Amino acid sequence: MAVKEASKVNRLPNKGTKKKNTAVKSVKPVDFTLCVTVLLLLALGIIMVLSASSPAALAESGNSYKYVSKQALAAAIGLVLMFVISKIDYHTYKPLYKMAYIGSFVLLALVPIIGTDANGAKRWIDLGPLRNISTFRGCKNRINYFFCSIFRRP
Repeated sequence: MAVKEASKVNRLPNKGTKKKNTAVKSVKPVDFTLCVTVLLLLALGIIMVLSASSPAALAESGNSYKYVSKQALAAAIGLVLMFVISKIDYHTYKPLYKMAYIGSFVLLALVPIIGTDANGAKRWIDLGPLRNISTFRGCKNRINYFFCSIFRRP
């Protein structure tokens, strides 16, 4: 009997006592299917690099995991960056679309001037000890971002 009365008391509406919890931020739900797909493709790519490069790496350096370790390091850095960038609201990128578009054309214009030759073609900008960057790959994404920003719904 006491249990039934207690349950009735809990069902009574609390008038004027609603409190908003402003200290706790809402956490966006994670798309489980997308995360599993990304992780499976990442694992498959690392396995493919291992199977394709293991004999050549063993012959070159005596370490059959030479290229796989580089690929796994790049994958780990990519996963961390993916997590960090997913926490940033995409609306913060809205004012940057014009600068990204102009920057793409500046980088493309710089390739014939400061680009390096590779197999008879200038496609890369040498960053010294870091790496060479391919300007075209980034430009494709930035130009798509620019046109999506222009043609978005108001």
